[in-house]
Amino acid sequence: MAATDFHMPVAPREAQRIIEQLVQQSLAHLRETVGEEPSKTRGRFIELENEARTSGHTTVQWPKISEFADEHVGIKKINEYIEKEWKTAPGGHDLCWLYAIDFIEKRSLEFNNLYIYRVRYSIPTRRSPIPRQTVCIYFTIDVSKVRPKHHPVKVLFAFETMSIIHQPNEFRFRQTWIEDIVLLKEKMARGIDF
Repeated sequence: MAATDFHMPVAPREAQRIIEQLVQQSLAHLRETVGEEPSKTRGRFIELENEARTSGHTTVQWPKISEFADEHVGIKKINEYIEKEWKTAPGGHDLCWLYAIDFIEKRSLEFNNLYIYRVRYSIPTRRSPIPRQTVCIYFTIDVSKVRPKHHPVKVLFAFETMSIIHQPNEFRFRQTWIEDIVLLKEKMARGIDF
């Protein structure tokens, strides 16, 4: 049935016209995004997002191997990374999220030392200052014993329920990830009867 069918009342005819227009726009959008040529508008949005991410602040300079003296350097740099990269990023976390950084352990291996840290996120409130659920992000700073001392340390991190290992310079923080982990923990806690 076409939108030019005049046997229909005015309201259904208008609704049919709007639906056909919406379908045509959706098909055009699909052709643009799935087609052989990359979408100009999509590329422009990615470019603008990258500009917004890099303008106005500098990226964290991780310490060189020779500068990494003890675990306190790692705590300071992880804190700097969160403050500069995650709080100011588009889609960064709200100010209500608080975090604490804990040094867990140092593992000495044959060719490197691994410094392991835990960053715990939570939303304490006046009603419950000690939150029931927290989100942990585990950072590992790899200080090589064999690489030249002027090279930077290698930093990796992972969210507690995700198996993907991230590197700071290849990562965009999204608050929805920590929200999803809290919701998952809430569902699990409700399912357990004591």
